[in-house]
Amino acid sequence: MSFPATNRWLCGDQRISIPAGEPFFLGILNVTPDSFSDGGEFLSPGDAVRRGIQLLQSAQGLDVGGESTRPGAEPVSAGEERKRVIPVLRELRREMPHALLSIDTYKAEVALAAIEIAGVNVVNDVGGGTWDPDMWGILEKSRVGYVCMHASARPKEMQLNPRYEDVSQEIREFFDRKFAEWEKRGMATERLVYDVGIGFGKRPDDNRKLLEADWAGLGRPMVWGLSRKSFLEVTQREKGMRNREEALDFWNRRLWEGGLPMIWRVHDPLRARQAWRIFSNDVFTLAR
Repeated sequence: MSFPATNRWLCGDQRISIPAGEPFFLGILNVTPDSFSDGGEFLSPGDAVRRGIQLLQSAQGLDVGGESTRPGAEPVSAGEERKRVIPVLRELRREMPHALLSIDTYKAEVALAAIEIAGVNVVNDVGGGTWDPDMWGILEKSRVGYVCMHASARPKEMQLNPRYEDVSQEIREFFDRKFAEWEKRGMATERLVYDVGIGFGKRPDDNRKLLEADWAGLGRPMVWGLSRKSFLEVTQREKGMRNREEALDFWNRRLWEGGLPMIWRVHDPLRARQAWRIFSNDVFTLAR
């Protein structure tokens, strides 16, 4: 199966076209004390809302999370997660009524509250409907978009000893099973997008193989969350780069060259957008 020029993503009342070969940016806002990159920076609702509005100036959507999923992270209760994210999402919705808002959670209770109270458009589930058996029941009763991510285990133990025979094929099979279950429940397949889960129970070589694989046959847009991940340090050392941001640019460029519809989940959408413009100008110059 080959991708058409655009892929539609149904997210509640919003119908989004994800262009092929052009990024769709989803900004990351963590309202947690312990996330690997920006934990503790936006704990107060006011600070978090201001940061969210700032991110939405250069991103097409915003993904808000209230529990760290870094390797080794301790889980938090659904009640605590709700306390962190719902006031922020509710105020963001009041300030920016037409914004694309996503809740980053694997808990059905948190997803339901975000949908009913804050009117989020997307549920971004790192558990891929596996970690909470009630999650897909919530999705059946709503019309939100859904990011189905692959993770080999929960954050506390996911990096202890991950093993794959063929990482790309195993994740393809995981998505095939999820797609079949999604269809069986009668949910619109255009609501569904995939995330291979870079860094979630994967070794550095697994991450590389996933980034280099051909994902066109999946037939749905892909979400890529590479931003500030520790695996970038390997690329940084191999390529003699100065920092993770340069390594991120390297892999983003490789993925962009594939020309598939993709959603980029990034901490700094302004910088990512500027890097894409430079890349686009390079391609245009070479083509002349």
